[in-house]
Amino acid sequence: MHTTAMPQTKEYISVKELRPFIIQTVSEVLEDPDFGLELSDRAKMRLQQARDSSEKGIPFSEIKRKYC
Repeated sequence: MHTTAMPQTKEYISVKELRPFIIQTVSEVLEDPDFGLELSDRAKMRLQQARDSSEKGIPFSEIKRKYC
């Protein structure tokens, strides 16, 4: 996913300023192969457990060293 910084917050934003962000967002949705798919109950449960866990994950540096 590519992210682009939004223009400075103003009371109004021009169509010219907004257009790239709309195009980018629509492109990201259309390119996402999982868009619209539901997570299984098991997957939801595992994500909830991971979020609620106080256990730390594996540091990125360790993953990079192991797989790169």
